[in-house]
Amino acid sequence: MTATNAQTSSNRAGSSLSQKRNRWPVRTGTAAVLILVAFANVAQADHESLNPQVATYFQRYCHRCHGESTQKGDRRLDLFPQTIEADSDAATLLEEALDAINRGDMPPREDGVTQPPAAETGTVVAALSDYLSGISDAQSPRSTVMRRLNRFEYVNTMRDLLGLRREFFDSTSDFPADAHQHGFDNNGEALTLSDDQLQRYLEVAEASLDAAAFFDTERPKTQQWRYTGRDFNGVAAYERAPVTWRLIVNGKYVEIGHGQPSERHPNYVPAFAKQGGVPADGWYTIRVKAAAANRLDHGYDHSEFDRFKTQQLKMALWIAPSAMLLDKNAADQRQLLEVRDLPDDQPDVLTKRVWLSRGAIPFVSWTNGISSKGNIRRVAEKHHPEVIRATKTQRDAAKLGNPEAKALVEALAQNENNRLLSDVYHGPRIRVWSMDIDGPEFDHWPPVSHQLLFGDVTDASRVDIDRTVAKFASRAFRRPVPPAEVQHYVAFIRGRMKNGAGHAEALKLGLAAVLASPRFLYLDEGNDEADSKLTAFEMATRLSYFLWSSTPDEQLLAAAANGDLNTREGLAQQVERLLQSDKADAFVEHFTDTWLRINTLGSMPPDPKAFGAYYRDRLENLFKRETRLFFGDLVKTNGSIVNLLDSDYTFVNDALATHYGIDNVQGEHFRKVAFQPRHRRGGLLGHGSILTLSANGIETSPVVRGVWVLENILGTPPPPPPPDVPAIEPDTRGTTTIREQLRKHRTVAACADCHRRIDPAGFALEFFDPIGGFRTHYPGRGKRPTVDGSGQLPTGERFDDERGLKKLLLARKDRFAETLAKKLLTYATGRAMTFRDQPEIKRIAAESAKDGYRLRDLVVRIATSETFGRR
Repeated sequence: MTATNAQTSSNRAGSSLSQKRNRWPVRTGTAAVLILVAFANVAQADHESLNPQVATYFQRYCHRCHGESTQKGDRRLDLFPQTIEADSDAATLLEEALDAINRGDMPPREDGVTQPPAAETGTVVAALSDYLSGISDAQSPRSTVMRRLNRFEYVNTMRDLLGLRREFFDSTSDFPADAHQHGFDNNGEALTLSDDQLQRYLEVAEASLDAAAFFDTERPKTQQWRYTGRDFNGVAAYERAPVTWRLIVNGKYVEIGHGQPSERHPNYVPAFAKQGGVPADGWYTIRVKAAAANRLDHGYDHSEFDRFKTQQLKMALWIAPSAMLLDKNAADQRQLLEVRDLPDDQPDVLTKRVWLSRGAIPFVSWTNGISSKGNIRRVAEKHHPEVIRATKTQRDAAKLGNPEAKALVEALAQNENNRLLSDVYHGPRIRVWSMDIDGPEFDHWPPVSHQLLFGDVTDASRVDIDRTVAKFASRAFRRPVPPAEVQHYVAFIRGRMKNGAGHAEALKLGLAAVLASPRFLYLDEGNDEADSKLTAFEMATRLSYFLWSSTPDEQLLAAAANGDLNTREGLAQQVERLLQSDKADAFVEHFTDTWLRINTLGSMPPDPKAFGAYYRDRLENLFKRETRLFFGDLVKTNGSIVNLLDSDYTFVNDALATHYGIDNVQGEHFRKVAFQPRHRRGGLLGHGSILTLSANGIETSPVVRGVWVLENILGTPPPPPPPDVPAIEPDTRGTTTIREQLRKHRTVAACADCHRRIDPAGFALEFFDPIGGFRTHYPGRGKRPTVDGSGQLPTGERFDDERGLKKLLLARKDRFAETLAKKLLTYATGRAMTFRDQPEIKRIAAESAKDGYRLRDLVVRIATSETFGRR
């Protein structure tokens, strides 16, 4: 019954989704049933006509490029439909024209183009703004489409609602990916719900409730497991270089001589794996006694051995069945716990307290270690020739009569009685003396998850069904729920019991039905028939999912109940409180992931041969962490958003500092570091995350990077190529650099106008390779072309490199403030902003400018704005 209701609601929501509109205007030769009139005659049936000066302005300064004979960018400004509605394609075109005029992009500043007087432009801008505002205000305010929880929000909500620890388990991993609109994955128009997904919601709800409830369950006993080096999966000796060096020395410790971030050969305790890992969910304390060895004094002449600032131990988990631990074809089920810097020579005990799910198996590895057996083999051949022995392949070839192999085998025969490689090799490695595991431990019993649902009652037959369901539904639906509203759930539970189901099973199925209800799966933000202003509880929900991507807590719901959210002061206090919580990390992570497209990092993996450091040094994760720390620091300290355009600092660890050419940084932990002018890394455009996601893993593209700057910094995305115009392949034969290729591309008329806007910012970033490493020359054999990062904006300003571009962006910081305000409002409300939202966006940005462009204050202004408080 409940599932059917949820499905019906989702179908209604799905049918209301609007399809993305094709862009206006009508293209030459395109069939359309439209009544077209001259622009001068455009009028809105129930509103004043557009000021005739706009038509004159367009005819005098715009028709040359956007008229009957030429339509640059597939835009035509001399023909419009008779009636222009808000949110129509024609209105969108007028908005685009107004935006281009405000930016100074139209008319273009180039030879042969007459520039209008400033007063005339001001009159036209005012007329267009008034007209567009008029047709927007004439229609009912646009509402956020009923929006489903996306995967990120669903996981966080289930965590907080049920009190479950799921750090290393994603219950939505097999859910369909959430669709994106305008870069964000919380847009109501894009978040549909299929029958299959609804079924998965029911299954996940039942499994989660099973994990949360502890009826008639004794508290698991805390146990201790103590393992020494000889208990690891190592060997006593090596005759030749192995695939993985894992040597047990005198039964005291295990030496690990190979390692990389994606460790395919985990160093673990077989006895612990054989028992099936940890026996129950709970808190466990893991202690590993370890040290680095021979980092500095190995004495080998081998570049691979000289790169270590520190040697790092990775503590990780295997979370799949233990039988799959050594199956190389099994899906990767490794989850990182922590990376620690190891002390040289003298062992230290590294301690980690972590919540583990039943069956988890801890293991360790040398995460920044020597990457292949070839390194040890080459060192042995050069420094320890006396231990080199013939391989089986060489012996077999000698037996078959191969003269070279026979001679080699005979020459190496003298080494058969010598010491083994493991006796003489003294390259860098890490040593592990012991691993101790204590647990499970619980702060409360029954656990918090059970208490959230049933209090201290551990006998299912004694649960107050009416009270339990009403309380749970109020938390799940994020508002007070009267008993009558959930009586059908109570009746369902009692009906199951009457038909023979156990009390615990019936309770689980009834509460799972609540978790499959549209009132849980969809955010309640009212409907078009109600008042356009959000109620207090709807406001609490919107605020919580904006800053926590999760359900409101009791304090926020109490603020809604007592009216605090009805005042700007009360609302601002709650914003500050939510931002101070650790849960606000979800805002930092998810907003930056979607606004900046950090979530696409890794979708086009860099070439491992050309960019091995990307994998060896775990740069993808470090890039993400840098950008999140940078943005999060601005939130925490109320720093200026201007730092996002250019800054004199960033956050790095040793590996990232090395990648950026920053000296005197050691250790795995991130810290704030100051730039010197030579680093050329200030702001987002110096972050490896941005520079890598805007490349294709093999080479850079000024087009992709230029589009990224237009979309995310200036808020002026270029129009997409017309759907009925095929891609053009320009003749690029004989070109040697990307600039020369694009110069030929711009000789194609259909491409030139947009590339005039796109390419300059991309050219400035050509000093950074596909993983964000600084360069002055392009790679290649022989003569390597010099990078040319110069460019000219459509407004006429010129620059020589990314430093000059950043100065021009800083001069446009007010534009950036508007862009960021728009992005925040889009993310916060779950809908695209329209022209009717522009006055509020401009007001928020202007107030931000007066107060120093401070980010935390900007977030408060977003949450207390009229747009945020409307449906």
